[in-house]
Amino acid sequence: MSFKVCSSAFKDGGYLPAWYSSSGLNASPPFGWAEEPKGTESLSMICSSSQSKVLWVLWNIPNTRKTVYGRLPEKRDLSEGMCQGVNDILGTGWTGPVEKLPDLSLTFTLYALDTVLRIQEAEVTAALLESAMKGHILGVATISCIYS
Repeated sequence: MSFKVCSSAFKDGGYLPAWYSSSGLNASPPFGWAEEPKGTESLSMICSSSQSKVLWVLWNIPNTRKTVYGRLPEKRDLSEGMCQGVNDILGTGWTGPVEKLPDLSLTFTLYALDTVLRIQEAEVTAALLESAMKGHILGVATISCIYS
């Protein structure tokens, strides 16, 4: 078996419901995972679009969890030590797609890490998170969807 991520909001390769878009409720989608690599201490998520926009930066998901519920609050510090960064729309947390565009796809990448990250910066971007994760990634799982 291999590390995998899934969502109850959409199937891999399926359509993202409008509920999760900026024109809808702008709710972060729920996701879960299984078969994370041995030695995983925390997990991180980056969601990016086919337009090279980062929509979500989330890290320090405890290794004791198997899911992250949807509709997370738009703030940096969450329960259980989880944190959200700044997306490319300059919001903290999830910002869903703004408008339906032909062939717009989103990729959610989940990283299994061998550590809990100690990031001090107030505004954490995907690039900063990727830098902090270097040398700590045990596994990567992805799921994609379409919003058009």
